Amino acid sequence: MPTRQVTPSASLPPVPVLVVDDNDGFLHIVHAALRETSPRFAVHSVSSGTEALAFLERRAPFAAAPRPAFVLLDLRLPDFDAPEVLRRIAADGRLASMPVLVVSTARWDDEVVALEQAGATHIQLKPSRVQALRDMLVTFWKEQVDGQDPPDRG
Repeated sequence: MPTRQVTPSASLPPVPVLVVDDNDGFLHIVHAALRETSPRFAVHSVSSGTEALAFLERRAPFAAAPRPAFVLLDLRLPDFDAPEVLRRIAADGRLASMPVLVVSTARWDDEVVALEQAGATHIQLKPSRVQALRDMLVTFWKEQVDGQDPPDRG
């Protein structure tokens, strides 16, 4: 009887990722980009820094939220910007080691130092193509997260 070979990523639960962006179009593209990747990602999204912190701290309405393996964070949000979100993440001992990829459609040369000092793991321009976004996120996963202790996926 033939056996079916199962790839390791197919047998693992999806890797939770938090996307923080107030642009619905970009959120749709992220979901599409990560739909069929290896590893499999479970994309969770919020549209403000306040919601991001509530999700990460598992406060209502996100009390049952999984701990994301990493955060994809837009530079500009409606309530406060990425450096402030990063400072608040860094101040929480449970979250301080969370890898965060900051993205923006605009050049931010004058803000790179502030982002790095606030704790950004990596800073990128938002890719304009789905494949480029997929490649960027999978590369970030492989370089910054894969091989570390898995996040609490429950």
